[in-house]
Amino acid sequence: MDNNEFIRCWNEILTPKWVRFRHLLSGNGQTYSDAARDIVPVETGARVLDIGCGFGESCLEIGARVGPTGEVLGVDCTREFLEIAEKERDAAGAEHVRYLLADAQECELPKGHFDLAYSRFGVMFFESAVRALRNARSALKPGGRLCLIVWRARSENPAWNMARDVALEYLPPPGESAMTCGPGPFSMAAEETTRGMLAAAGFAQIDHFKRYDEDIWLGRSVEEAVDYQVLVGPSGEIIREAGELGKDKLPQIRADLTELLSKHQRPNGEVWGPSSAWVIVARNAA
Repeated sequence: MDNNEFIRCWNEILTPKWVRFRHLLSGNGQTYSDAARDIVPVETGARVLDIGCGFGESCLEIGARVGPTGEVLGVDCTREFLEIAEKERDAAGAEHVRYLLADAQECELPKGHFDLAYSRFGVMFFESAVRALRNARSALKPGGRLCLIVWRARSENPAWNMARDVALEYLPPPGESAMTCGPGPFSMAAEETTRGMLAAAGFAQIDHFKRYDEDIWLGRSVEEAVDYQVLVGPSGEIIREAGELGKDKLPQIRADLTELLSKHQRPNGEVWGPSSAWVIVARNAA
């Protein structure tokens, strides 16, 4: 599949599911944004590029930090995400935050314009993360910084992996022709590989490359957590791509997940699971 097919998958297949579970996905993204905030201070008046900005929460947060004398440009390929982002931007009165519906691998960005390029769980899904990062670097000022938050290995992320393992007990893994959202959430999990991607994109200086572990929210109840796992993430892809067999096996998968996720339920009824991500800061040459 090429990048146009990945973009079509996001717009036609994944968007309704992400909108439904936005409170979980965005809330968990915020957990890691909080970890990165002190590592990458953003000054008043700064210009920031947000790659794969989704619903735009990070753009509004950064926009509040840079203030009206600054600028934030969020880029995403998913139309419905940006329609939501624009409505919330207008409601917040954040006129200095703008959105661009485009493929960040190849869209035209102002050269040498931004102080910071930021991506929270976005750049892993590109057909070529190197092309996206190279394009972002060209838009950075000399000495400008890049901040990435990306998932570590699937084995380090039980919040996602345990449901995948259950699905694979009943169904085959997706084939090469599967309709997917791109290389996937764990495509930048290997430190050496990711450092190589950064180098290939022209980021010779890496200031920070550190592991962060956080429990993430999987549902307000076990039932919602099961719905979340069978519709979003690796297990959801396995079930969807299995077609009729996936539908046939779904009741058994749901039953196993209900038992498994009940073990991660907290006293208030919510379900949380362990996760792990890299927070990376690189710098454009001065």
